[in-house]
Amino acid sequence: MSGIEMITARIIEQAKLQAENRVNYAAEAAARAEEDLRKRFERTLEAEKARALAEGDDAARRVIANSMLEGRKKKLAVMQEAISAVFDKSIERLKSLPRKEYIDLLTSLAVPALTEGGNVIKLNKRDCAEIGSDLLGSIERKAPGMKVSISGECLKSEGGLMVMNGDIQTNLTFESIIRLGRERMESEVVRILFEREK
Repeated sequence: MSGIEMITARIIEQAKLQAENRVNYAAEAAARAEEDLRKRFERTLEAEKARALAEGDDAARRVIANSMLEGRKKKLAVMQEAISAVFDKSIERLKSLPRKEYIDLLTSLAVPALTEGGNVIKLNKRDCAEIGSDLLGSIERKAPGMKVSISGECLKSEGGLMVMNGDIQTNLTFESIIRLGRERMESEVVRILFEREK
């Protein structure tokens, strides 16, 4: 082999080694890049899983909280209906008292509200027709000397009465009495009705 051939062979050999080194370096760089990408992908995947789980937990908590809130709202609505039914039943019981007891009740409501001068008692249509004159007699017996008359104008109420003396009106209808009583007694009614649930 001549000197030129030897030099050429050596150049080719070095070029092959350099090419091989570059290929190996590129392969190692590609492997490192691939490993970095794989690690980054795994980290991203874990982060996304964690985020998805957290969002899922948040969504589940919101659904549970909303369901509990709706349940409480429905329970409260049922409780309010039951409480209203108790007070409505009170009005029904007052209206259905025996005649004498009913007249005595209206008398006991009217007498403390009477004042000097002309008192006018206003009743609902049913009471005007059925007990007006008897009520007037009962009031006159309990409050002798008071001027009392029954109004020709009827109340729109379930029962009870209104006492009027000039500009002064005292509302003693069952609805008014029950409404005021409800404000004072509602917590006691709730305790009686719902204490078993605790």
